[in-house]
Amino acid sequence: MHNHSSKKTSMPHRDAAVRRIPVFVGLLLILIPLAESVNGSVLWGMNYHSPKLMSQVGDMVAWVKLIAVCAGVYLIFKQKGALKLLFKNKWVSNILNIFIAVVAFIQVNLGFFDVAMDMVLTDNTDYFHKEFEIGKNTIYVHTLDQGALGKAYHNFYLKCPLPLHRFELKPIEQTDWVLDLQLKATDVGFGVFNGRGEFKHDIGLNGINCT
Repeated sequence: MHNHSSKKTSMPHRDAAVRRIPVFVGLLLILIPLAESVNGSVLWGMNYHSPKLMSQVGDMVAWVKLIAVCAGVYLIFKQKGALKLLFKNKWVSNILNIFIAVVAFIQVNLGFFDVAMDMVLTDNTDYFHKEFEIGKNTIYVHTLDQGALGKAYHNFYLKCPLPLHRFELKPIEQTDWVLDLQLKATDVGFGVFNGRGEFKHDIGLNGINCT
């Protein structure tokens, strides 16, 4: 009789533990994408191989984050008061409910926006990300083109190699947009030319190096 009753009393605890698992997973599915987004760079600044590759990885990560957040919202809010399984205090669970709802709402909307922009701009990665070999240096050019919404610019970076095929970008200068951008080495850095060979900007590398 004693063993039988102890099994009965242990069952509710076991059921509660099982019910906590999807809630905990749901929290992770919402908070991990949030942490990645707040960091401001793809996969916490992994910077593998090239900015162009990381941009393409970022497009896939945007989809993964959107799906993860939606799944997290479903796991947490599919049953009323699910967070009380993790936090017994009523005020804590209510505040966390509001926080999770707001964070999820923002992430879902931003996620849809990112995915929509990625679908529009995916075919133009070569336009937004260019690399040039100038002497022993690799110059990365990131084009910021807002289209009809604003002015376009080029951001120039010195791309420095790191172990494990990673890289670091050191800012050089920002210039106005140039059609069919081309770079040519100069004594102090490089010149910026358009597709017709017309000189546009002179950019120096004094004091900027990978050491």
